[in-house]
Amino acid sequence: MTIRKLVLPLTFLMLLGIISCKDVEKKEREKVIRVEKPVTKVDITIDTSNAFNQLFIDSSLVNQFFAADTLSDTLVNRIKSFYNSRNYQYAWFSPEGIPEHTISFWNLLKNYLNYSKDSSVYNKAFSSKMEALITSRESVTVKNDSAFQHLELSLTKYFYLYADHANAYDPNFDMKTLEWYIPKKKLTLEAMLDSVISAKGQFSEAFAPRNPQYTALRKKLQQYKAIKDAGGWPRVNSKVEEMKTGYKDGAVLTLKKRLKTEGFLEGEDSTFTNVYDTTLSEAVNAIKEVYGYKPDGKAGKTFLKDLNVSVDERIQQILINMERMRWIPIETRDSGRAIMVNIPEYKMHVYENGHPAWDMDVVVGKESNNTTVFTGLLKTVVFSPYWNVPTSIVKKEMGGRPSEAYLERNHMEIVNGQVRQKPGPWNSLGLVKFLFPNSYDIYFHDSPAKSLFNRDKRSFSHGCIRLKEPAKFAEYVLSDTAKWSTQKIDSAMNSGKEKFVRVKRPIPVLITYFTAWVDDNDRLNFREDIYGHDAIIAKKMFLNSVGTTWSRQKAVRDSIQHIKDSVRQKELERKAQLKQDSLKRVKI
Repeated sequence: MTIRKLVLPLTFLMLLGIISCKDVEKKEREKVIRVEKPVTKVDITIDTSNAFNQLFIDSSLVNQFFAADTLSDTLVNRIKSFYNSRNYQYAWFSPEGIPEHTISFWNLLKNYLNYSKDSSVYNKAFSSKMEALITSRESVTVKNDSAFQHLELSLTKYFYLYADHANAYDPNFDMKTLEWYIPKKKLTLEAMLDSVISAKGQFSEAFAPRNPQYTALRKKLQQYKAIKDAGGWPRVNSKVEEMKTGYKDGAVLTLKKRLKTEGFLEGEDSTFTNVYDTTLSEAVNAIKEVYGYKPDGKAGKTFLKDLNVSVDERIQQILINMERMRWIPIETRDSGRAIMVNIPEYKMHVYENGHPAWDMDVVVGKESNNTTVFTGLLKTVVFSPYWNVPTSIVKKEMGGRPSEAYLERNHMEIVNGQVRQKPGPWNSLGLVKFLFPNSYDIYFHDSPAKSLFNRDKRSFSHGCIRLKEPAKFAEYVLSDTAKWSTQKIDSAMNSGKEKFVRVKRPIPVLITYFTAWVDDNDRLNFREDIYGHDAIIAKKMFLNSVGTTWSRQKAVRDSIQHIKDSVRQKELERKAQLKQDSLKRVKI
């Protein structure tokens, strides 16, 4: 099940930065002269009890920023309106760290810069600081000090400069809508839902993003509101690990009612029996497809956990993903090839000229090594790669410095103090990797662990993205590069000698995180919030956020991980003691 409706409006605009037509065409058009609207009044209804962000900046500091920088009166008024509408709460930083939308905007700005070389939206010192913060965001502590205040205001300045330049030839773009791009205050789930349905406030037509995915999600919300108003759906509690055709139990009857509620099974409740029949099996396959499971006709415990997520939580999930859609611009031109990976979907999508070409299953980073959302350009293919083992893995999983026996057993060596694994079928990167330079050291690669691709949920890597069909992907990437036939690619993958190949025309890559979207068949898809991004946003958006599935499961996972860490630490200590005892015996 693909996410095509999402990508078609975004791929080439967001990745290539093609905001308007080519330079030749630009010369034939006139830049839009915008009628500036009055400065927005301060929204005094926002306070610490309902603010989206708990960090506030003093208005006098904003004025000092204006005095220290040479800004046009128009830009000054836009920034004033922006903070007045938020009652001077921060937009880009929060006490919890760097929000998701900040990273989204930063990636958008970087891609625009790569395309346009527009120096008016670039400052080297500022960019270096932002890169450092985003790269190490997991350990960043945000403080309301002069450094973060300046970064906050600078980001807003570039936000408006970027929007002005990127939409310079679009007469329909309203700069006032930017005040609504970042939520300002929390609402109850019910109030926000009503606001979306009635198209009021931040969800009004005037402020709605112009992409079909946002509109499609809003339509689906009406259906789920009707389900909520009718009392939601029943929980299915099974006595067995897996219900399948022929099984009889009261849980089967409940499952039928559950699927009917969400529109996957027809019929009257009075006609339903407690027998798991072929009709139910087909309905289970249909809902499994849009929940991200392989259609085997069976209802196992893990699948039922997803079915038992409440309608309130699903509504919350849709609203959160609608907010993500605000950062998806509309496309203006289809051009070339592009690659998108949607992390919760465990899927890579390949596009040609703005249209879907083919898909591939992937494995993404596990929760403790989550794959970062970002964009880049695929520039290099590396056949028979070495794996330079990250220092963190050497420390955590190899006890600091692996023994000679360990190195030999795992086809590893130490070169200039760096542990690396030699090329070959045993290599953790497999037989080929694909590089798209980024600050997070993430890339695509093959994997010897092929069995993981048979799983429904595939978050097992240390952060990079493993491909199910790496040879097929290599052929596709190098299809416009001379002399790289199928046979030559196979030979290079199995040569045992590392070889770098430059891609003739670099391919845009977009790594995304969407847990709800509407597919080509107008079906709403849901996926697990594997990294807890939805859970973080929910706490900031809603006064009564529904306890997310991720939060509940994380508590269990944390407990299990704590036990594993303790066992691992004791084992490392035991090995260290044995080694020390061995050294003592040698000295004696």
